[in-house]
Amino acid sequence: MTLVSCALHELGHLVLMTAFGSSPQEIVVYGGGIRITPDNKQLSKYHELAVLFGGAAVNFALCLLSYMANGGGFFCQVNFLLGALNLLPFRYFDGGRILALLANGKVCEFFRAVFILLSAAAMVYMILHGTVSISFAVTFCFIVLSEVIY
Repeated sequence: MTLVSCALHELGHLVLMTAFGSSPQEIVVYGGGIRITPDNKQLSKYHELAVLFGGAAVNFALCLLSYMANGGGFFCQVNFLLGALNLLPFRYFDGGRILALLANGKVCEFFRAVFILLSAAAMVYMILHGTVSISFAVTFCFIVLSEVIY
């Protein structure tokens, strides 16, 4: 289910990208997800925002459809979390690239720092209460590393 949701998320990006006259130069599937490198054709700021929102919009639409069809379930949860995660303001995610298009560098860095601190606080809370989620811990480490390296 998760892989299907990820593929549909990326399809949302691709559909909008091609609708606005751009095409993927490269699509790479790797441990951190899927990276789509657009061709050199420049999209307007609003078209680029639409392409970036396209993936999460597909996930939220699938979540809503799943909820309406059978009251939610695993497929609904996966799509909601995938859409929400991708909108977080980290450079590696769609939300970070959206933020960079909408705000200047200092504002972007502030939002990223706040979200890293909130994630760290959540991690400490989970450790102290014995409810550490391995997937959250790995995701948190990945986010921090990608912020430092990227």
